[in-house]
Amino acid sequence: MNHFRKRGLALISILALVLIVTACGGKTEGSKNDNGQQTENMKAISMLRPSWNNLRPASKDLWMWKEYEKMTGIKVEWEELSDIGEKKNVILTRSKLPDAFYQVDWSNGELLKYGQQGLFIPLEDLIKEHAPNLQKYMDEHEDVRKGLTSADGHIYATPYLDPYPEGNRTIRLYINKKWLDKLKLDVPKTTAELEQALNAFVTQDPNGNKVNDEQGWYMPSGSLGWTFEQMLMGSFGIGNGGRKALGNFIYVDDSDEIQLTIMSDGYKELLKYENRLYKSGAIHKQSFSGIDYDKWTADAAKDTVGAWNWAAPDYIGQQVKDDFVPINVLAGPGGHTASLTDSQVAGASSLVITKDAKNPAMILKWVDYFYSEEGSVFGYLGKEGVTYNVENGNKVYIDDILNYKDGIGLGAFQYVDNVYGGYFPYIELSPEIRAAAGRQKAPLYTDLNENTLPRVMLPDLPATIQEANESSSIIADIGNYVGQMRVEFVTGTKDIDQEWDNYIAQLKKMGAEKYLEIKKTQYKRYKDS
Repeated sequence: MNHFRKRGLALISILALVLIVTACGGKTEGSKNDNGQQTENMKAISMLRPSWNNLRPASKDLWMWKEYEKMTGIKVEWEELSDIGEKKNVILTRSKLPDAFYQVDWSNGELLKYGQQGLFIPLEDLIKEHAPNLQKYMDEHEDVRKGLTSADGHIYATPYLDPYPEGNRTIRLYINKKWLDKLKLDVPKTTAELEQALNAFVTQDPNGNKVNDEQGWYMPSGSLGWTFEQMLMGSFGIGNGGRKALGNFIYVDDSDEIQLTIMSDGYKELLKYENRLYKSGAIHKQSFSGIDYDKWTADAAKDTVGAWNWAAPDYIGQQVKDDFVPINVLAGPGGHTASLTDSQVAGASSLVITKDAKNPAMILKWVDYFYSEEGSVFGYLGKEGVTYNVENGNKVYIDDILNYKDGIGLGAFQYVDNVYGGYFPYIELSPEIRAAAGRQKAPLYTDLNENTLPRVMLPDLPATIQEANESSSIIADIGNYVGQMRVEFVTGTKDIDQEWDNYIAQLKKMGAEKYLEIKKTQYKRYKDS
């Protein structure tokens, strides 16, 4: 499906941007042409963003931004900061703010708070007038418009959009195909078959070294709860709502009502399943402490890892990534399936315009190009003949990128912006186009389709300031408690059946019912917006 505006609209947007540059006031500065001669004054906007200068040239020197300056006649004065998450709220106390924040993660609560304080400006009317590509996309995808609308009805940012669940939106299970073949086992399609395979991995020496060093499910410590466990929520009937919902301990039931995953019967059964795997050794004994990423990848290189979760296979290392095959869904005891997939609003605050911007319309025109097909190609691939060439109908990076010492992704990052770090204001290209850029083929997922996607994929639900304040304190306490009890239930320190009522009572005491009430209110607001 083509999720983009036609090429003509992108060109019209650039033309309109040139016209608005000449027609509107704002900061200007002199510039020079290729011969070093002074040209007419150029418009300038200031943007603050995270620093990636340890990995690639500064933004002012990056080919993409120098090229876009030529295309638009707009110079961006970039301010780049490391550890921006820790500094962003302090930056708001400055006497003069940058015109815009770029690629900075603001929560929905922060967008609303600072929007109502007048620090961030509402954009919905400006988008209608000055960002035709983004407006068209929101008109065609109601879930995107709803996901960007704050509790007060305003939109305070432009998004990072990923229309493709087969890409990085989905956390899947990777299982060792070499070991399955050695043991003459099929790729599991159910939780029962997964249990059988993992138990076989740890008892039947599939790596053939005559040493009992094989692990079943194995990842860096602390990963179990938000990867393996969240993926299996779909198998136990509590996965509808998507990754962001599950990360907030909620799902949407069959009556279209919000419920808490952590208090459900399905979660109790999932914990029992994990406990069985742990007791048999099919889940690594150090899943909760003691294993870091480097230790894990080193063990993987020794052919000792049976299964793990992530969006893409290269997380485990280039040496062994091809030993694993992906599984997106597993049918649970009741036949339930739902993949662990995110809303296409992958980032809701990729570009925020501040009160000190002299020309918000120009900034929106500047960014709207990247919500066109042409702009998406430019942001990820660059320009034909410069950063990529066309081979057999595919856009393929130049050799300098393909042969870069630290890999293709960082090679492209020396030229273009939208390949590393995420959260840029932009519509992601398809996995097929991105794979072809590196002369690769995108994986084909036969088990990821309309029948296995969650029926609803929620963004972060819009919250009032009061709701955000109330829920944040509740969820912090609940999150710590659930994490503690996960360790005790899975390892068997506490018996799940005997302790379940006490566990539920403690969650209620900590405000779980109040939190659920808030989430139900937010879901209704989201649907009604």
